[in-house]
Amino acid sequence: MEKIEQICEKLTVLIVDDMEAIRGMVASCLKELGIRNYHSATNGSSAWKTIQSTSIHMIICDWDMPELTGIELLKLVKESSEYQHIPFLMLTAAQDKKSVVEAVSNGVDSYLAKPFRPKELEYRIVRLLRKVKL
Repeated sequence: MEKIEQICEKLTVLIVDDMEAIRGMVASCLKELGIRNYHSATNGSSAWKTIQSTSIHMIICDWDMPELTGIELLKLVKESSEYQHIPFLMLTAAQDKKSVVEAVSNGVDSYLAKPFRPKELEYRIVRLLRKVKL
């Protein structure tokens, strides 16, 4: 198995959040882990276009966004034979049991409630690295 550093160097992550501050925080966490290749999207619609046109290895996505929500994007990704292997980390302020169950039943690979500390996000990303197909 490749070392984490080697995987991080090859990885391309898609950050999807309508809040610039969250996208910046996620990007900082990625850089801290040695992940330099990432794309950003402000909604699920533009994220879906990026997924279809770029080789993406991991998705970190907010739940509540305009145009296409995170859960709607999750469904598109996990229902697609071409993209369903991409690890999907959902960020959300929704911590109720119903929301967690909905995300899990739609194939989310990891779930992180806002607000979160950068180290919590880094931990989730590292755990998902074993699911990445480069």
